[in-house]
Formats: sequence, structure tokens, C-alpha cells
Amino acid sequence: MECPKCKGTGFIEKDGVLVLCSCRYEGVDLQKYLNIPPRFMNADFGNYLAVSPSQKVALETCLHYAHTFDPKEGKGLTLVGPSQIGKTHLAVAILKKVYIEKKVRGFFVDTKDLLYKLQNYSNDKYYKLMNFILKVPLLVLDNLGSERLSDWRTEILSHIINHRYNFLKSTLITTNYPLNKREGEYGSLEERLSPEIVSRIYQMNEIVYITT
Repeated sequence: MECPKCKGTGFIEKDGVLVLCSCRYEGVDLQKYLNIPPRFMNADFGNYLAVSPSQKVALETCLHYAHTFDPKEGKGLTLVGPSQIGKTHLAVAILKKVYIEKKVRGFFVDTKDLLYKLQNYSNDKYYKLMNFILKVPLLVLDNLGSERLSDWRTEILSHIINHRYNFLKSTLITTNYPLNKREGEYGSLEERLSPEIVSRIYQMNEIVYITT
């Protein structure tokens, strides 16, 4: 049946600009397809409560990123700030917006949960998941640095970040830790992971600091 909104073209005009019609994504279970945690299923830009100046800047930055996203560029964002500041909310909002407006597949993972699965999967499941994580056009690595790290886990994170950097795959990172030792009184990603990993993050992502 032809969509009454777009007459089967797949596009509608909004404020003088052609955008994807909702029929292009209706019927898709966004929570399952993008792997969004149930707690954040309703998270979007419209219901993000930006109170502090840095939250308002972060919201504007994330909105601009989502609207101008180009999967060929390999650009990402790293959202840095304390817990309960809305970093995950914004990352999920980007995933949804990019899929709805650009039809680009994204995937959300909590890094601690990802490492646990990789460590306990059989070889076939391990390689299938790892291959997907390396190649998905837009990946969210949520809570980077919260893991209890062994050499193996650090190496896995290094492999994921390096591969996505080299092959221009966009990555969204959220973390409670500042990136380098100069900024972190109680630890940093540089100390928890490695200076090499942090260097890659600086090169591939815009860093957005969010405070209360």
C-alpha cells in the first residue's frame, strides 16, 4: 500500500527540506535493532533536560553531529562527565536520529557488558560479535573506563578503537573519566587504558565535557 504521506517516494518536505518519511523506519524495533537499553528507550533530544551551560552546549553539539552525520567521514564524539549528567541519553538520541534521518545503522554497547560477552563466548560467537562491533557504521561505547581491566581486556579495547579509527568507522564514547592525567585528580582514561588508546580517541573524536 502506498504511503499517504510521501506517496511512495520515501521523502517528505519539512521546512523546505526533503527528509526521510517515517514510513522508511516504521515497523522497525529500534530498541532491538540499535540495542538500546530499556531504561533509555524513550531518550531523545526533545526530552533531554539541559540545565547547566555545558549541558546546553553538549545538546547543541550532539544535535549538530546527528544532523550532519556522514558515515564516510569516521567522525565521532566523546562525552566526558560525572554520572547522572545525561551522557548516555545524548548518545542514544544520536543513534536514533542518525538512523531515522540517515538510515545508518548504529549499535549501543556497555563496554563492561561487551567485554564480558567476548570473554565468555565460544569462538564462533566471539568472532561474529567482534566482526560486527568493528564494522558497524556507528558504535556507542558506553561507560568506557568503568571496566575492571586486565591486559586482555585492554588489548581488546585497543583493537576495537584502533580498527574503527583506521577504517573510518564513527564511534560515540561516554565516560566518567577525563582523558588524561592532567585533568583527572582521581584517575583518567590514560591511566586506566593507555596513552596510545587516548591518543586515538583524541584523533577520531571531538571531546565534549559536561558538568553540572
